[in-house]
Amino acid sequence: MSKKRSVLPRRKSLFAALLLTAGLFSPSVHASEKLKIGYNNWVGSAGVFVAQEKGFFKQAGLDVEFVPFKGPSDAIPPLVAGHIDVALTTADNVVLVNARSGSDLKIIFATDTSNGADAVVSKKNLTSLADLKGKTVAVTQNEVNELLLLKGMEKAGMKPGDIKSVNMDPDSAGAAFIAGQVDAAVTWEPWISQAVAGGGKVVFSSAQVPNLILDVVTVSPATIKNKSRAIAAFLAAVDKGTAYVRSNPDEALPLVAKRLEVKPDEVKGMLVGVRLYDMAGNARLLHDKVAAQTLDNISAFYSSHKTIPKTLKGSDMVDGSFIPAH
Repeated sequence: MSKKRSVLPRRKSLFAALLLTAGLFSPSVHASEKLKIGYNNWVGSAGVFVAQEKGFFKQAGLDVEFVPFKGPSDAIPPLVAGHIDVALTTADNVVLVNARSGSDLKIIFATDTSNGADAVVSKKNLTSLADLKGKTVAVTQNEVNELLLLKGMEKAGMKPGDIKSVNMDPDSAGAAFIAGQVDAAVTWEPWISQAVAGGGKVVFSSAQVPNLILDVVTVSPATIKNKSRAIAAFLAAVDKGTAYVRSNPDEALPLVAKRLEVKPDEVKGMLVGVRLYDMAGNARLLHDKVAAQTLDNISAFYSSHKTIPKTLKGSDMVDGSFIPAH
């Protein structure tokens, strides 16, 4: 999702040179530097959680403080205000805030993409999205879950007014569905699995719209300017955490489960619905314009639905300088 570059940008090249001159072969900081990370409990952040639990951030010379938020959009205002350094959020939230407020937040890394871990679940007698016409659907309005729902409805030939939309965050939506308070809900794990176990049905999921829901590491231009070394160290530690999830699942899954307050077996099932991205995956996403195209699509879709006042260019919302070329 970055501007087209055939070589590493100047800042990254100079940074690498400084590391080599200092005799360092990983992007760690000399003295402990603090980073405030805004996050919500999402299985796609498994690499981040493991990096914290295994002490990879400390090994990189970082003092990382995690600031919890209920949903992926809630960390955006504190990030814009400078109260936190990094937000783990979704790509669509970056589009929304930049278009609405004129902010210039940048995506510097993708932790994962949802591949079925976000879905529309309905009562068992409602077997398709078309069956939701006139029904009550719980969804987080003006956020990624509504985008998923609208994309599904668009594919089904439906209009937004065909359903009765009730504004709820994903957790509340899942709980309301299981309690029988709504006909359908746009939610995420673990609510999807619980809904299906209770007889519900998945009628549309993120697996049908690849890379629509990207979970990303987002920062302000000020953070890039003032804490570039710490950010590079943070991403390297996250990459190490992601590798650990893949190579040592028996130890990693309980660490993630601890964060999500679920059982390790549940985490294993949740991870089926996401694709974790490492540095190599991010090189493809950010340098080959894959994610930039996703942002273009999100921006155009929001603009067509009058959710944002103008269409933004995807490549303007990313900074790929922390990701090595491939």
